[in-house]
Amino acid sequence: MFSETVERLEQRNLVSSTSRNRTIAILIPSLRAGGAERAMLLFATELMQRGYSVDLVVNERGGVLEQILPQGVRVVNLRGQRAIRALPGLIRYLNSTKPLVLYATIMHMNVIAALAGRLSNPRTPVVVRESNAPVSEPKRTFSRWMTYKLLPIAYRWTRGVIAVSDGVAHELREVDKKLVPLVRVIGTPVISEEVLRQGAEPIMHPWFQEGEPPVVLGAARLQSHKGFLTLIRAFAKVRSMRPARLVILGEGPDRERLEREVRLLAITEHVSLPGFVSNPFPYMRSARVFVLASEYEGLPNVLIQAMAFGTPVVATNCRCGPSEILEGGRYGSLVPVGDVDAMATAIERLLAAPSRREAARLSVIERFGTAKTTSAYLSVAGIGA
Repeated sequence: MFSETVERLEQRNLVSSTSRNRTIAILIPSLRAGGAERAMLLFATELMQRGYSVDLVVNERGGVLEQILPQGVRVVNLRGQRAIRALPGLIRYLNSTKPLVLYATIMHMNVIAALAGRLSNPRTPVVVRESNAPVSEPKRTFSRWMTYKLLPIAYRWTRGVIAVSDGVAHELREVDKKLVPLVRVIGTPVISEEVLRQGAEPIMHPWFQEGEPPVVLGAARLQSHKGFLTLIRAFAKVRSMRPARLVILGEGPDRERLEREVRLLAITEHVSLPGFVSNPFPYMRSARVFVLASEYEGLPNVLIQAMAFGTPVVATNCRCGPSEILEGGRYGSLVPVGDVDAMATAIERLLAAPSRREAARLSVIERFGTAKTTSAYLSVAGIGA
């Protein structure tokens, strides 16, 4: 049996049948750090502000995002560990709770959600959110390859498919033209009043104090496709031209590899990898330049959030996301993927002429504010504002 864990508000153990009819479920793999998972927490917060009860359904408990769970959200632990093992528990949850709709994000969880929705009684409406480029994303394991093969079948069983960018929508149509009527491009709900408020909080890191050299910032899970090796090498070139420092927020399997590269380039004193930070927004507000170095994306939330604080940005022109956010370079610098020299030149140019980007800030707040995007998410499920 699945187990239920109620977070924050114990009184929600006694939810009435009336309020239960206002329940919206959100399925994510776990509460480990990740852009998609963080975005769903912001989505949950906005839903609760509108009077919905929210169940956050996870494969397993534990993870740094436990620290920032929205007050009032209920966490339902399927104890599945692997996605396929969570399927029976998810079906039982849907049968017993009967949420208005089940939202899911990340491809392998999307497939499980679609299957569970179809097998539940009565059938639960399911909306899946595709956060990465399904064609461009490597299929290095059998499970990833199998999930990709199941995608066209499973997604046809959903109420709708949210593509986080035009690039992701294009790739979904490449996978299966029958998905075209289901796919809607909707920006991710990543900018809220609370996010902007958190950006004003103080930073304990000494490099952000007045009078210190300017800081170049990166933030993401430390894994190869996020391109941090390119960023570190580009920063080494920048550092040879002017005083500067590099801070990379996040944790992941590439930490040792990145630290080794920093040592080889003899820039250890100028690079900091502080790990996961529960509130990265003051870093984004205070950085002189934010850099996204990814090899591929769906819609990079951190790029949007950095821009929301008026911070100048440099991003790789990978297939999905950055060019759409920056409107082809109107709101920031686009450089080729993996091009160390081009990235170094773009960073150095912004450091040489520091300025806040008000037009970019207003653009992303309007496009990716939680109120607007949440209404669009609800409309896919046929739920009115």
